[in-house]
Amino acid sequence: MTDSIRILKMYPESFKANLYSSKTFRMIGLIDVSIQYAYGIERVTLPYYRSSGTNLGKIKGLWYPIVGIKTHSGSFTEFTEYINFVLTNSAIMGIAKKGWLAKSIFFAHQHAGTSKMKGFSNGTHNEVLYKIGKNLRYLYTTENFYRMDSLNAKSLNSIVTSKEILYNNRHTQRENFEKLIEDIYNGDFGK
Repeated sequence: MTDSIRILKMYPESFKANLYSSKTFRMIGLIDVSIQYAYGIERVTLPYYRSSGTNLGKIKGLWYPIVGIKTHSGSFTEFTEYINFVLTNSAIMGIAKKGWLAKSIFFAHQHAGTSKMKGFSNGTHNEVLYKIGKNLRYLYTTENFYRMDSLNAKSLNSIVTSKEILYNNRHTQRENFEKLIEDIYNGDFGK
């Protein structure tokens, strides 16, 4: 784990969301944050989902971080090479069904007995990811977000793994997002 990676703050005005599932009501969303890396501070878009509170003790209405959304059933091939590796090694069987919210990395199974809030990683990013989730719950409840009618699994995945460089950044969204996922994976899974 790299001590220099820290999520510094979120940009509430960047919060965008859309309905993902009406059967078990879930919203998906994107929020920009600033992250301190060894190479400087970069703005990064993170994906979250609003829990329906229907399983695994998740809190109804709370927003939880995800890596992306599975677009077809089977092994992980639709994300970047590195993210596919992380999801394969953090998901229970290394495979998932289409539509699965890729969140296993944030529920590090070997740390199930810890006192940290489950679903927000078990390492150094737990508290700030949880704080973002609580802030998104407030923004959503008070309707302070931009509704994106076109945000679906494919578009969410392409946004968070984009090779574009966000304004004032030096690295691509993909590079920055992968470095954060790597830090969470190494910290929680000890690889």
